[in-house]
Amino acid sequence: MRYQSPSGSPQCTSNENWIDGLASSLPNLANIQKPYLQASLQQNPKVHRVYVNREEIPPSYPLGDLRILYSTAYHSNAFGNAEYFAPLREALDPVRHIIRSHPTLAQVVSQIIGKDEFWMQVLNSGLSTSPSDLIAGLMARAAELSGDRFRTAAEELNGLLLPIRNPNSAVVPGELDAGYDAVLFYGLNFQDPIEIADGLVVLTSEMTRRFVDEEWIDKHAPRSAAYHGWKSIGSVVRPFRWRPMFCRSNSIRERSISNPKSFYREASVFVDLLAVAHATPILPVAVMSNRIDRSAGRLLGLEEHNGDVHLGRSMHSFDGFDECPEPAPEALTEAMNAFKNRKSDRFTEVVWIVSRLSDALVNDGRFSDEDRIVTVVKTLERMYELPDRNISSKLQNRACSFLETDFKKYDNIKAILKKIYDLRSNITHGWVRNLSLHSKTDVFVEGFDLARRTLFKLLREGPPKNWDNLSRSNS
Repeated sequence: MRYQSPSGSPQCTSNENWIDGLASSLPNLANIQKPYLQASLQQNPKVHRVYVNREEIPPSYPLGDLRILYSTAYHSNAFGNAEYFAPLREALDPVRHIIRSHPTLAQVVSQIIGKDEFWMQVLNSGLSTSPSDLIAGLMARAAELSGDRFRTAAEELNGLLLPIRNPNSAVVPGELDAGYDAVLFYGLNFQDPIEIADGLVVLTSEMTRRFVDEEWIDKHAPRSAAYHGWKSIGSVVRPFRWRPMFCRSNSIRERSISNPKSFYREASVFVDLLAVAHATPILPVAVMSNRIDRSAGRLLGLEEHNGDVHLGRSMHSFDGFDECPEPAPEALTEAMNAFKNRKSDRFTEVVWIVSRLSDALVNDGRFSDEDRIVTVVKTLERMYELPDRNISSKLQNRACSFLETDFKKYDNIKAILKKIYDLRSNITHGWVRNLSLHSKTDVFVEGFDLARRTLFKLLREGPPKNWDNLSRSNS
């Protein structure tokens, strides 16, 4: 299933004269400002070296420095260096005039040159900005592009400045108006985006990095995850469309584009289902709300726009060197079908089991091997509705009857359940010191597979009306 962007309408084409004028004036400004920006960076050197997995990341465009340079040029009379900055001011003035003339900004920008700040609200975050800050954003965005880059940046800015009048209004070029609530996870390598249900989408690592930068991922993902290019980082998102809002002063009330709490719960359930269906550990890295495309932020003159971020559990048990698997079609379908029926009574009864089994896969405590063996046994006992007596034999009979129609495979299921029950008994009595880690892991994997198969069959078909009659009918 292919994921499509939050809207698929034609790109914005209005205000062509404004776009043409801006695109034609920016190259001259870019040439004039070069020596000024180089001198500014030499006088105020900053540490731009950032290393990810021992490799240096190229420094980002000096957006903040350029904003300061423009402000200094416009206030140079007060500092006695007006003559030095005169060429830069002359190049800035026509661009500034064009920016101010946009229909959206003309309503909020003061007519007093040099005092033309206005308020810009991006989702739930606002700040005072100015036409020169937007010009700096245009330069930063153009530096990322190729081809007719100044015109492309001008078209994108025009798209962001136009308000959303209805859900079918035109999409911003480059889809820079895409926003996300997101749950980042580590553990599966998605090659393509996947639509899940009810507007939720799984994004690939590359798509996730449109709204989360690599430095942040490297800091919070498992150690050495960059070894595989962060391919095992993905996200479950709820995309939405947004536009900045503008006014003369801070008079815009905070607004929430979405209700992230319910989204986080549902996204976390799907991540757990993915883990259990694939029998592979998947860790939530963070939950995020009101994220925007990083390029859209730069285009608006913002050095960063982080939204709200809450970190997930610790990643220290994963070294990041092992390449995580790609989603298996059958397991992915199993997880998606279960998620689509998450509001059913059948799912409600076992949702806690989904969470417990997912946790068992990532358990990294001091007695993690013992704890996850106990977890598997408890979930099996609960799913098979076992009585207080003869638990082991009842479980063997019910599991064989429920999971298999081939009598020849009964002995294999019974042998697995006997091993896991014997190990659980040894754990309970503290007799596991002499057991190897390999032995405990093998028993867990076999027991987990039975629990996984049982869980998804219960979700598909529900439990039998009478477990004992089912066992006798197949005996």
